[in-house]
Amino acid sequence: MVNKVLFVCTGNICRSPMAEGIFNKKCSDEFIGISAGTHAPPGHAASEKGMKLLKEKDIDISDHKSQELSYELLDEVDYVFYMSDDHIYDLRRYFPKYEKKYFKLNENDVVDPYMGEIEEYGKALLEIEKGIDRIINDLK
Repeated sequence: MVNKVLFVCTGNICRSPMAEGIFNKKCSDEFIGISAGTHAPPGHAASEKGMKLLKEKDIDISDHKSQELSYELLDEVDYVFYMSDDHIYDLRRYFPKYEKKYFKLNENDVVDPYMGEIEEYGKALLEIEKGIDRIINDLK
């Protein structure tokens, strides 16, 4: 059985697609990562800066299309990792029945690099990688 892990950010174009790509690259066949946003307009590509940084790590997320969080997605996943405290408020408000699946990726918020410089994306990427390494160890 493959367990599904959902990564959640706001627009599903920066942080959560990067997390999905990193998780799927690092994780075994027992798990698959997907991503969504609490306020994501559907069908948008991942950010160019995020794709560039991941490409340097041999991770390709060029096929990513943003999607909004939904009951259907939450039904099919085993764990939900969110990026910041803003997200848990939305998760609890709109999807309270899934509360037991919700976990913060890191102790501190992963700051949204949207519209920022490549350095801001790099900082977010480091925080995302740190969180993913921790959860992969916890999931084993």
